[in-house]
Amino acid sequence: MLYEVTHFVQDKMPWMWNMVEWGNAEVFAMQYHKGLKEIPALLENYTDRFRVVVASKEDASAMAKFFTEQPEEAFKFFHPHEFDEKSLLKLIKRKSFLMFLVKDGEEIVGYFFLRCFANGNTFKGRIVDARRRNQGIAKLMGNVINEVVLHLGLRLFTTISPENYASLASTKAVNDIKIVRTLENGYYYIECTPKKPTGGGV
Repeated sequence: MLYEVTHFVQDKMPWMWNMVEWGNAEVFAMQYHKGLKEIPALLENYTDRFRVVVASKEDASAMAKFFTEQPEEAFKFFHPHEFDEKSLLKLIKRKSFLMFLVKDGEEIVGYFFLRCFANGNTFKGRIVDARRRNQGIAKLMGNVINEVVLHLGLRLFTTISPENYASLASTKAVNDIKIVRTLENGYYYIECTPKKPTGGGV
């Protein structure tokens, strides 16, 4: 129900959506203040091959470039928000939208996020650089998501097209999944129970 209500308000009443987003972000930040401050320290456990960092305002330009360099097919099942620098900056500032980058040196090779709600639910999304697939980056991101979710005490959800076999497989690799229902667009609405993070990720 939350998923449908969220998207109805977002699509039909953008003025109300902006108010809801602001209120949710403020409440979420107050509720989880201590845990959010501790996330950068958690990420230090994942530095064997790639670095995982919280996205900052200074990353917005490089993030926009990262998205422009991905092939069109990469967005067939992934378009949770706009990818221009202005939109990314707006999301980075939102306290309930946790954005993370996987870097090889200074190069962005993966992006993932947690869209969090004050009721304790969060929705995940992720994308791997098309040029860096099959290097363990998807599993790394899944492990980090699990660690953050467990640390904050959130319930983890996602939506996946039944045609997106790669996403289903990578999700099952790090989560026990329960298909809650099938949405009107055919996507599965899934609750993910984190398996124990493996640390290092790759």
